[in-house]
Amino acid sequence: MLVIDENRTTAIVIRNDGFSVTLVPLKNGKLSVRSIPFVQFRQRWYATNYPLHKALATFQRHAARRGASGAVIKGLCRLQNRDRWVVASLF
Repeated sequence: MLVIDENRTTAIVIRNDGFSVTLVPLKNGKLSVRSIPFVQFRQRWYATNYPLHKALATFQRHAARRGASGAVIKGLCRLQNRDRWVVASLF
């Protein structure tokens, strides 16, 4: 899921267990994960209509150019693999 906050910061959610949300804000420099309580997430962040596969490509390009933590790389790969199987099952 791609989300945006009141400061117009774009982030991609890599994990949501209903209690806490792990997301990767898109910023200059190295990408890193941020975990926040689910209640705070619902108050500050809003879903966007931007396609997930395009967002994943953008975040992965940024990570390749600027760097990213291991947790970011793992989370983006997991999202990409999950998305690939969902789309493949439609055809």
